[in-house]
Formats: sequence, structure tokens, C-alpha cells
Amino acid sequence: MEILNLRMHNLRKLKELPIEKGVFNTEALMLILKRNCLKGIIKEDRVFKYLDAQEDEVVMSQKISSVMKLNSKNEYKTIENLVIPDIMVVVDNNIVGFAMPLIRNHKNIGAIINNKDIDTSIKLKYLKEIGTIIEKVHKTENNNFKLNFGDLNEYNFILDSNGEVKVIDLDSSYTGDSNPVNCAYYLLKNKYLSMVNNKYKSTDKGIIIPSDDTDLYCYNMMILNAISGRSMFKEDINVYYDYLTYMKSIGIDKDLIDCFSKIYVPVNNSNPKDYLDNIDRKKAKLLKFDNFIKRK
Repeated sequence: MEILNLRMHNLRKLKELPIEKGVFNTEALMLILKRNCLKGIIKEDRVFKYLDAQEDEVVMSQKISSVMKLNSKNEYKTIENLVIPDIMVVVDNNIVGFAMPLIRNHKNIGAIINNKDIDTSIKLKYLKEIGTIIEKVHKTENNNFKLNFGDLNEYNFILDSNGEVKVIDLDSSYTGDSNPVNCAYYLLKNKYLSMVNNKYKSTDKGIIIPSDDTDLYCYNMMILNAISGRSMFKEDINVYYDYLTYMKSIGIDKDLIDCFSKIYVPVNNSNPKDYLDNIDRKKAKLLKFDNFIKRK
């Protein structure tokens, strides 16, 4: 992993990365490193995630560990969908963040999925591709090293100019350390996961430890939120299962429903990507939460 040393006056000259409407970035300041301004230091334009003002020492240490481990494993570096930070940025002898490839003219998938004016079939297409990436990552393992996403949500996936799905925010990923410090939004906001604490294990401080099950929980919720137009991970558990019963009544694939039903029971979660093609336009319209409420 390369180290880029900058002076504070260089840092102040950097321009922010334009973030599209509807995308909220509260974790860090995203800056652009221009090759022509840093001649001989970087070979191509990069995006710099500046964490200095946001992260405490423990969190920064965890991020450094995750990024360095990812950079040492060729199995993950060859997964082209992963935008792995590969440069550590140091200012005045302090690590302040990471630089990674700049994906130009990208579109954020979170902004697409949460746009009510975009057809559900388009959202499902991208969600299926996300499921394929998750499956690929989960199948990759090297000498007991395994990657899980520390913050799996739709806003951490983007489309490049060729329409290929890429994963960002990988400095928040979990690589098997005993004390994770980051937790996915979907995990933090769901009070029912404690019912199956042997499945969604947590540290002494109550932080849920990322695993294949937590990744797939988040992915299932991303899909449910997209097709229902509702934050299903916040719904009362009885309402949740009533909605699954409603899905069955309108002819949704039982295997897809089975993936959703596993969330709150002590069995391993499943990847539902292969069943998303069975949702046609008519069913997609019926799946909206408002239609479910009308049927009750």
C-alpha cells in the first residue's frame, strides 16, 4: 500500500468531489486529488476520503487495518467491482484518510433505488447485480481471512460510466478483528435483531459483528425497502410478517419470500438475487406498501 504525504496547504487547495442530489455523506469529506497538481506523486486522478475531523483514534486504527489487509489479498483485489483504497494519506505525520480510484461520471445506486419516479424493474436489475457481488465476496477466502461489509447499504454502491456496479466505502469493511467499530445503518435501527442474538452476534459494547448473515440481512432489507417503498427494517415484526403473507397472496415466488422470512429466525440467511427476475410489472405495483395496507 502506497503512502501519500501532503502538507496542510496542499490539503486546503483540494476541491470537493461533487455528490449528486439525494446522496447524503455525513462520514467524511470527499476530495479530488488531481494528477497534474501532484506530478510524480500519483499516476492518475484519485478520490481522497478525508477522515481526520470525523474519526477517533480507535475507528481510524480499525479502518487502517481493514484497508491494509484488503490490499494484501490478491483474491479481493482481482474483484473489479470493489473500489479498494490503495493509498494512505498522511498530513503532518498523521494518517487522515485514504485515496482510491476516481470513478468519473458515476451514479449512486441509493439515489436510484430511493427515487419513486424510477421503474421498479430498473431498481431490481441493479439490486440483482449487488447480490452477485455479495455472493462473489462471500465465496472468496484466503487463510482464514474473510471480508464482510461493515456498512452494507444501497448508497455504498455506484454505477460507473459503463453501467457496471462498484462497491465503495470499503475502509468500513470487517476483516475478522475481534472488536468492530462500524455497524450498518440497517443493523443499528432494527430492535428485533436481539431476538436472535446467536445469529447476529455482538461485542461486549453491543456492536453487532459483521458476518455473512448480517450482510445478507442488510441486502434483503435493501430489496424489501425498494419493492415496498417503505423502510421495512423499521416496521413492527407483526406488520413485517403480515406483509410477507400479503406477498404470498399476490403470487410472489415462495423462495423469495422464504429468504425474507429467515431474517428473524435462527437459521442462516439466504441470498435472494436469483428470484428477483420473477417480479413482473404487475406484481411490482401490487408490492407497494400502500396496496398492502388497502388489502388489510
